Amino acid sequence: NKMKIVARPTDAMLKKYTPLPTKNNPEPKPECGTIYVEFCPDASGVGTKQVRNFNHTVDEQNYHSGIFITRTPISPSAIRLLSSIPGHICEHFQEQDLLVNITRHELVPKHVLLSPEEKAQLLVRYRLKESQLPRIQVSDPVARYLGLRRGQVVKIIRKSETAGRYASYRWVI
Repeated sequence: NKMKIVARPTDAMLKKYTPLPTKNNPEPKPECGTIYVEFCPDASGVGTKQVRNFNHTVDEQNYHSGIFITRTPISPSAIRLLSSIPGHICEHFQEQDLLVNITRHELVPKHVLLSPEEKAQLLVRYRLKESQLPRIQVSDPVARYLGLRRGQVVKIIRKSETAGRYASYRWVI
């Protein structure tokens, strides 16, 4: 039981993950919720059995997202099974991927997720469509670490010798 964690989002996080209201959806629901994290105790051969148990817990308890952490890589069939729960977002990380916080490395600039309002203001300010922004892949290590989803925009703040700080924006694809 100590290898299982449940985390609820803060009000600020709920606000950042709530899309803007539209005519079809005047009161949108946040695209985030309770997260379930499970560390798999099996040191060898993590497969579909362990993933099925994890999926069952996520689905039964109605968690929004699940993070499955293992010591060893999981099989390709288990990876497909992990993303098979409709309405739930499940991810897999290996322990060695999480030993170092990559966002604290001196060569990795600060990444900040923009709220839907900030994203809309950015697009209006620069007269852009979101497809005209530079892109960052969902599979990028920092994007995976931050849990970024397709369609979101992240602000990347870098150090600059001439300007002090320089901000750029990336659209998550």
